[in-house]
Amino acid sequence: MRGLSVKPLATAAAANALCERILKGEEAMVRSLTVKGPTCAALTLSVQDTHRGFDWIDITFEMNGLNDARLVEDRQLSFIDTVEGITVLFEDGVWGLGIGRYSSLRALKSAPLYLVGTSLKYEEAPFSG
Repeated sequence: MRGLSVKPLATAAAANALCERILKGEEAMVRSLTVKGPTCAALTLSVQDTHRGFDWIDITFEMNGLNDARLVEDRQLSFIDTVEGITVLFEDGVWGLGIGRYSSLRALKSAPLYLVGTSLKYEEAPFSG
């Protein structure tokens, strides 16, 4: 993350508000998945933003304190189905981020791509086209 407008997600309510704003990531384009270290990974998506008149933006979620994940290779990212959007969960002090619609961290672990860790932040950027 470039650090220009990085925003931590501190509560489930904040995560839910962000997900509503980006239409829960439905029909998102998965741009990249970057492993930044043994306990840090970032997922970049292109999504529609209701605060910008449904214009497309890029949003990068960075998970720190990563303790569980299902990762895919770059060449597989374009094949991930995002019709159901994304899930961002906060349960018992643990964050979960995954592709698809899930109601719990346990269920999230069946996602084709997911990250579970201790903190989650995001950064918005212009649409990368």
